[in-house]
Order: sequence, then structure tokens, then C-alpha cells
Amino acid sequence: MIFSVLSTASDPRVAFEIGNLTVQWYAVFIVTGMLLGLLYACWQAKKVGLTSDDAVELFLWLIPLAIVFARLLYVIPRWDEYFGDNGLHGWDKFVNIIAIWQGGITIIGGLVGGLLGAIFFTLRHKKQTNYFNVIDLVVVPVFIGQIIGRWGNFVNQEAFGLPITNPKLQFFPFGVLIDSPSGVSSEFYDTVHKHIVAGGGANWFCATFFYEGVWNTIGALICVALWRKDYQKKYPGILMLFYLFWYCIGRFWLEFLRMDAVPVTKPACLAVALISLAIGIVYVIARNSQLAYRRVRGLAQTGAIGGAILTDYEVRNYKLVGKFFEKSNVVSDKAGDKISAFFNRLVVNCVYSRKEQKEYLPIDWDTLEYYHVPKDYKRKFNQFKKDDVYSAGRNA
Repeated sequence: MIFSVLSTASDPRVAFEIGNLTVQWYAVFIVTGMLLGLLYACWQAKKVGLTSDDAVELFLWLIPLAIVFARLLYVIPRWDEYFGDNGLHGWDKFVNIIAIWQGGITIIGGLVGGLLGAIFFTLRHKKQTNYFNVIDLVVVPVFIGQIIGRWGNFVNQEAFGLPITNPKLQFFPFGVLIDSPSGVSSEFYDTVHKHIVAGGGANWFCATFFYEGVWNTIGALICVALWRKDYQKKYPGILMLFYLFWYCIGRFWLEFLRMDAVPVTKPACLAVALISLAIGIVYVIARNSQLAYRRVRGLAQTGAIGGAILTDYEVRNYKLVGKFFEKSNVVSDKAGDKISAFFNRLVVNCVYSRKEQKEYLPIDWDTLEYYHVPKDYKRKFNQFKKDDVYSAGRNA
């Protein structure tokens, strides 16, 4: 293994030692991922109204809380191992619980701590940005940290998967050679050690940490593409919803392969992925409707609606929103009408109503003169311009 050659210590998991200080490769990869993520955040911070100094402060909120919760949510599911009768008492037991330097963190806990840190940061900078833009900013850095950090699993010989018995598949990166496994759950302990013994002291297992790295790389590239297209401006928070869906659905299927799987992880990841997907779809639909309504409402308020360019969608959407407003103001003694009015009022207040546009402005569409264009008229117009330029170039 290359890291056993690079290591200056007798233990290949240790990168180097300075006196009594031991620095492990896992820590080197984690810190490297954090620093590269921070550099990316500093580079892109201006797109959400922040400076590079603000990005540094953001990470000072995120990282400590992420580490605490990443460790906390790792040890709690393993209650008997850390809090039960494990032969340790008092201070030694406490040190064992917090001994992150010996490995044992979970990205789910890190996300919880990170989201909490983002709340604290946003409260300090609410005049510059908003919470959803902040969490969108950190999505790609989180991916970067995970992609690089997973190589710490390679060095520690952990987070690997099922035994590989087919010699044709016993190669890296499809598989990884394990001789001193770490973090194997009790359920798979016998399976792992029997396979290692059968291989004469070392044997091949699925390199699930590498699979996850590839999966996260694809997710990061998708997020970068969305970021470059400024989707985070039109749909603040959409990158975090995508991250939760993408990472959790990937972690869900990888848990069926891993030898350190915790039973609660699969249903938790599946639930988060499905909830994120559902929220994302509803959010995009609601946001599109909100933006279309605000545009038409603004034109009507300023008197510029006559002669305006309006799409089919904008007209239909404005009429639909009018029904929400109408139903939200229904006064009735019937339970069904009250429930309907409550939910319509909730939709109006959460999506459409704001301080400068509290009331719905009726529009007489039958007498109004405006330019009626398809929803994708901008794309078609740009395509026409490209075709005209192409044709003119050929004719010249």
C-alpha cells in the first residue's frame, strides 16, 4: 500500500510523528478536504453576497459543530460499545467516547451540526445573505470534503464492502485488499475474518468507499453546473435539497454492500432521500408559480400590464392564484369550508403574499391587450438568433 511507504511511522495508518504527537493519514485527508472546500467557498462567496472573510467565519461555525455531531451520531447508535460495560470507567470511558482520532464519525451527524452552524452564521449576517444561500454555498465544499476524506477509509482499511471471491474482480478500484480491517460490525465480523483467513492473511473486498467517492464526484459536478447557471438564485436552497437526495440515495444502496453497516442507516437515508425529492419537486413548482405571479402582479400594480409580454403559463398561473386568494377569504360555518380556507390562506401567506403585494389585483383578461407568447419564448428567440447568424455567415 502506497501510504505504508509514505508513512514515517511503524503503523501505516500514521502519516508522521512529532515527539508524542501522532498524525494519522485519516486526519490529513480530512483537513485537506476541509481546506480545499474552504478555498472553493472563498472563491464563490461573492455570488451570495459574502466576502472571503465571511466564508472563513462560516467554516469556523460549521466545522466544530459538524465534528461534534459527527462523533455524537456515530457513538449513540453503538451505545453498548461506548456507554455500556466495555471495561472502561470514568475519564477513560469519556476519552473513548470522544476519541475521534481513533476513527469513527458519520457524515449524517456532520450534516446536522453543519446545518446548525449555518443558522448561527446567518443570524449574524442576515443583512448580507439568507440561510438558503448559505447552505447552497457549502454544498460543493461538503462534497469535496467527503470525496477526499473517503481516502482515509482506504488507509484505515474500513468502510469496505462484501467479500470478492471472483479472481477476475480482485483489483483496485473495484476491490480493495484488506489484511487489518477496522470498524467491522459484529454482524459481519465472522464473514470478514473467515475471508481474510481464506486468503492467507489478506483478501479482497468491495471498495465501497471508492464507489461513494465516485458517486459524490458526479453529484459535485452536477452542483457546480447548477451553480454556474445561477439556479441557487432562482431557487435558494435547491442545491442542499439535491445534496440530501443524491448523497442519501447513494448511501442507501451502498449500505447493502458495506461490512460496517448500521441497521438504522438504510431506512434513515431512504426516508431523507424521498422527503428531499418530494420537497424539491413541490418547491420548484411553487417557486416558479411565485415568480410568475410576482411579475404579473408587479406589472398590474405599475400599470404596465397593457402591451406586456406574457406567457401562457403566467396568465394561467395568475388566474389560479386568484382562486387561492378567493378561497382563503371564504367565511362559512361548515367545517369543510373552514379547512379549505385555512389551507388556501396558508398557501397564500407562505408563497404569494408579501408586504408590498398583500392583495390580489384582478385583471380583465378578455379586454386586456398584451403579447401572448409561449413559455419557452426566450429559448426559441435565442435559437432564432443563432440560426440567423449561422445563415448570414454561410451566405457571406
